Amino acid sequence: AGTLQLESKPSRIVGPFCPSLDPAILANYRPVSNLRFIAKVVENVVVRQFPQYLEEAAYLDPLQSGFRRGYSTETALVALVDDLWRARDRGYSSVLALLDLSAAFDTIDHSILLRRLEGLGIGGTVWRWFSSFLS
Repeated sequence: AGTLQLESKPSRIVGPFCPSLDPAILANYRPVSNLRFIAKVVENVVVRQFPQYLEEAAYLDPLQSGFRRGYSTETALVALVDDLWRARDRGYSSVLALLDLSAAFDTIDHSILLRRLEGLGIGGTVWRWFSSFLS
């Protein structure tokens, strides 16, 4: 219990998604999972339930907008502009540094992610499922 059979999660490498990317650069390729039907069903259940669990357990930063229902880039920008105006009203100067993290999920170390899940109290069958899914 708590594991995915290897044959249920094959992947293949596909070409750059954007025609303007250089096909000679390996970083422009990424694996795309061709999950079988039952694995897709399980994945969809997790995608619906896990964020709800994180929300109810108050594990998410209240300012996190990405990948949360009811939050968007617009809400993040409104909060940012509000913070900048408040700082200005109090006589403070502000500096804004923006980072492009568009490929961040492609670079996550799975062992670190699994340790963080353990630190959040996620263990047993659920942790084994995540470990199996990420391997």
